[in-house]
This record gives sequence, C-alpha cells and structure tokens, in this order.
Amino acid sequence: MSQSLRNRMTWDTDNGQILDDTRRYVIIRNDVLMGIFSRLDASSAAQALAAFENSVMQSGGQSARAYFNALGNDVNKLLDTMVAFSAELGWGVWSFSRTAAALELTVRNSPFAAGHPKPSAGPVCHPIVGMLRTVGELVFDNRVEVRETQCCCHEVHGDVCRFSIAAVHPENP
Repeated sequence: MSQSLRNRMTWDTDNGQILDDTRRYVIIRNDVLMGIFSRLDASSAAQALAAFENSVMQSGGQSARAYFNALGNDVNKLLDTMVAFSAELGWGVWSFSRTAAALELTVRNSPFAAGHPKPSAGPVCHPIVGMLRTVGELVFDNRVEVRETQCCCHEVHGDVCRFSIAAVHPENP
C-alpha cells in the first residue's frame, strides 16, 4: 500500500482509541500479553494459544482481506504490505520467500517469542500462525496448512522464528 500503517491510523485520544478505518488497535506490552500463557497449566495454555491463533485468523484476517481488496487482489503487493505493516505494528521483521506451491516466512524479533519466558514448551507465535492462515488462503486461493517450524522461544539457540504455509489439496484434507 502506498501509505504506511502509522499514517493511516487515527490516534483519537479524546475517545481513547487508535483506529485504522473502523479497525481498532490497542497497545500492550508483549511480556504482559504473553505472560498470561506462562501462568496457565500446559493444557490450558495450549488451548488459550489455539484460541489466540483462531481469533487473529478471524479478526486480524479481516484486515488482511481488506488490504488485499484495496490492492486489487495483487498477491505480491499483499505480501509487501504484510511485511511493512507487521514491522509497524511491532510484530517483528518479516521476510517471505515464495514458490508456486509454498510460502515460507522468517520472523526476526517476534514479540510473542520475546515476551514469553524461555524456554517454552513449544512454539508460541500462534498469532502469526493465525494471520498466515488468512494470508496463505489469499495467496493460494485455497485452504492452507500453516506450521511454525522454528520458534526462538522454544529453540533458544535461534534468533528467528520460521513458518511454512502450503495449500491443502483435496487428496490431503
């Protein structure tokens, strides 16, 4: 998109809100947000992280779809916009690589991994997975499978998180 997300946002302090069109944003420390999950037992934390992922897919996905439509359904422009807007929202530095059948994302400085106590029991960047589920469906015009293949919070030796996005074919539901 030609305009940065920061320039698109309205900081309406009279009404205590930050808006991009009708989409409302809130600023919260990453350790406060991710600290929720470390205070739950393993089963509850897994359930809450899955709910977080699904919420981002549904609600955050509305933003991705709106951007995609505004960009004339241009996949390359959508991916460029996601890279730019993710950085502006504090979701880390995103870098996509794409083939005809798959999309890979590397995220440096994920706020979700950075805000979660280390080492985690498993990957914790579920909000990114949720967003990628919608982005992947827009890119491939098909259902997708998204996996966090490396999380620097879980695998403390790394400094990046990696994700794979692949179209789900009818023979592989």
